[in-house]
Amino acid sequence: MIVDKFCANVFFLEVEMRKVLCLLLISCMLLGTLVACNRTTLEGEEKGAMIKMGVATLPNTFDPSAYSVDADTSKVYSLVYSTLTAINGEGELEGYVADEWGYFYDDIYLEDKMYFTLEETGWSDGRALSADDFVYAWKRILSPDNNSPYAALLYCIKNAKNVKNGDMTSDDLGLVAADDKRIEVTFEDGYVNKNGDEVAAQFAEAVANVAFAPLREDKVENAEEWSTKVNVSDILSCGPFFLRSYNVGGKDSERYMEFERNKHFFRNDEENDILDKAVVPHKIICELNGSVNANGEEVGSLEQLAADYKAGNVYYLAEFNPNTYGSASVSSKDALASYVYYFNTENKLFESKEVRKALSMAIDRNEIAKIVGCGATAATGFVPNGVFNTTSGSSFRSKGGNLYKTDVEGAKALLKQAKVTSGSFTISYVEEKESGVNKAVAEYVASVWSGLGFDVKVKGEAQDNAYYLQSLIYGTSNKPFDVLAMDLSLSSTNALAYLAPFASGFSGGSVDIRDEAFVDAHLTHYNSEEYNTLAEQAVYTSDRNKKAELLHKLENLLVEDSPAIALVFYKNSYAVSSKLSDVEHYYNGAPNFNKAELEGWRDINKKIEQEEEAKNAAAQQQAQGE
Repeated sequence: MIVDKFCANVFFLEVEMRKVLCLLLISCMLLGTLVACNRTTLEGEEKGAMIKMGVATLPNTFDPSAYSVDADTSKVYSLVYSTLTAINGEGELEGYVADEWGYFYDDIYLEDKMYFTLEETGWSDGRALSADDFVYAWKRILSPDNNSPYAALLYCIKNAKNVKNGDMTSDDLGLVAADDKRIEVTFEDGYVNKNGDEVAAQFAEAVANVAFAPLREDKVENAEEWSTKVNVSDILSCGPFFLRSYNVGGKDSERYMEFERNKHFFRNDEENDILDKAVVPHKIICELNGSVNANGEEVGSLEQLAADYKAGNVYYLAEFNPNTYGSASVSSKDALASYVYYFNTENKLFESKEVRKALSMAIDRNEIAKIVGCGATAATGFVPNGVFNTTSGSSFRSKGGNLYKTDVEGAKALLKQAKVTSGSFTISYVEEKESGVNKAVAEYVASVWSGLGFDVKVKGEAQDNAYYLQSLIYGTSNKPFDVLAMDLSLSSTNALAYLAPFASGFSGGSVDIRDEAFVDAHLTHYNSEEYNTLAEQAVYTSDRNKKAELLHKLENLLVEDSPAIALVFYKNSYAVSSKLSDVEHYYNGAPNFNKAELEGWRDINKKIEQEEEAKNAAAQQQAQGE
């Protein structure tokens, strides 16, 4: 009996000791994790790596909600803007600034609502990011005075369309900042039909688009043309980096953009949080194509950027032409962007849908994909690859099938039916700095259409001429186009973003509040009662399966009427140096450098600093000589 008690006591002590050891082990692991979360490799006054990246152009606008004429803008926007939610590289929705969101029913006002709660983070000037900044940005999209193709994605919000059309004020909008860290959205009556959680998930997915990034009212309202005539002090960042400096070129100058760490980005306790807690690199230096240095040497061509990457002087390459695409090991993601030709349907030649469809049918899109290269594929519908269908990750394009088929004889028959077999018009395209791809595509298309009996000219518009291009897009130019060729870069996983703008009242265009009957239509001036009705139904249908059915009907009708035709779908392609690790990419291929590590960065920084010193000395010497 005594022996049994002794053995039992020993066993009890062993169990208790094991518990204590387990607790100690867990404590050590937690402590190690906490230390690791606030650990840095920076020493003294060091700030971190400077990473050189090769890209093509400065964005034509830094307004994330505007229509961009360049599909590459997403690569820059991901550096300077953050959104409530994000869609990761696997196509999964995750929180970004928002740490929580969901549906709730307001028992007092008897309304369907959802909320977002925000994490603590800051603007690049040190001011805390607040719910009001998101509310301002979204109300701006819905302002009658503002043009944005993304407006229809917000029309499920109570009174949103009426606000956009000038029938109500922004005070009537079902969108409020309940406090500094909470946004509340009220949905239109009847929009939620016992599917509140599904509706909240859909809306959270829609606003993952950078178009719905927050903006600072004090900067946007007080800085004239803040997004196009770029003054770096006007472009405040709520993302991981801010625009420190840039140069668009000129005599004896290199073209570049320099982004620096936003030290207020997710650093809640700046006195105790390490400098590189949320953003590891100090700078991202984007070398732009087309630069010429003080010695007259071309230093920024895409060929030179590719050579610099191969030589180990550029560590991330994000822009290619058909000649450089095979020069590196490239990864690609669907860019959610297309190259599109828009017809001016007010031009008598393009009034008939048969003429427009015939011109579309005559084109061999596979030939255009060969000209564009860089992973681009022939467009098989208007909505690009990568857009979701009924669930995250499902493919709208696969379900919709191939809607564009080359049929030259069928095109001739349609033209004969429309009694249009000749006429003169011009294809206007955006001139790139270097590659000449857009011109080559225009010349190919012109040759095909000339073979149908038309006299077709091609005309390039300078990419830097953002004002003229925007005026064409929004129909405010006094120089109407015939056929306009531009990137359609919406970076949205929602087919509604690509299709709704062709419907009257859903274009996102501005309203002349002096004339209640006037609503700015799509830039093509396309107006179809059937299309408008389908769009209205799709916008206000919350059941995802039913919405998808309506959206496929919309796309089929758009392809049939062809006010605009997609030619190719773009890929976001990139090459990452073996020295650069932990670079992530969002679903549309935009880079995330927040945790990027550059091997040997201290030596690389010294080299960059020495190059800068030599450059400045040469510039001073030249100035003295003049």
